[in-house]
Amino acid sequence: MPTFSYRTTPLSFKLAATAFLLLAAAGLGVAALQIYARTGMTPSGTLLHYLGDEATLQYPMSFPRMVEIAHAHAFTIPMVSMVLAFAFLGTSVRESLKRLVVITLFSGMTLELSVPWLIRYGPAWTVHLTLLTGALIVSGLFTAVAVPLYEMWWEPRAVDTVARPQEWRPEKWPPSRDRRRAG
Repeated sequence: MPTFSYRTTPLSFKLAATAFLLLAAAGLGVAALQIYARTGMTPSGTLLHYLGDEATLQYPMSFPRMVEIAHAHAFTIPMVSMVLAFAFLGTSVRESLKRLVVITLFSGMTLELSVPWLIRYGPAWTVHLTLLTGALIVSGLFTAVAVPLYEMWWEPRAVDTVARPQEWRPEKWPPSRDRRRAG
């Protein structure tokens, strides 16, 4: 059975895979923008978002609202993680790097699902896990998108170093010195 290679896949496959990878990256970028708009991506802003603040009349996030958000994300996050992981697993990188990226992706996405609950109902220090969550998601996403795209579109083709006899074609050979002098 031939091994899979992004370099040799049909153009239609490359276009579909590229579109998914870029749109997944854009989707997660919009999610990060939404988090920024709500929390400022600061620990204090995140605590304010989940725990509320009496001074600004912001209520803590309610349990039904937490369930509503978790419900939607509990289906989409694992699917996006799986497809990104499969896209990366199709590359030619070492197996150890493949394992690391899969663990990074799923760990980051697992934290993305669980950290809001920890912030809302756990100790306040858990807000700092959002930094770890972001680092895992960004590094896993970047690697899972960049490496397949590189192999599909930019990886240099292998150089054929096997010596083969060339067929003699008089029109292809440069004129020899003797013929030039005689002419």
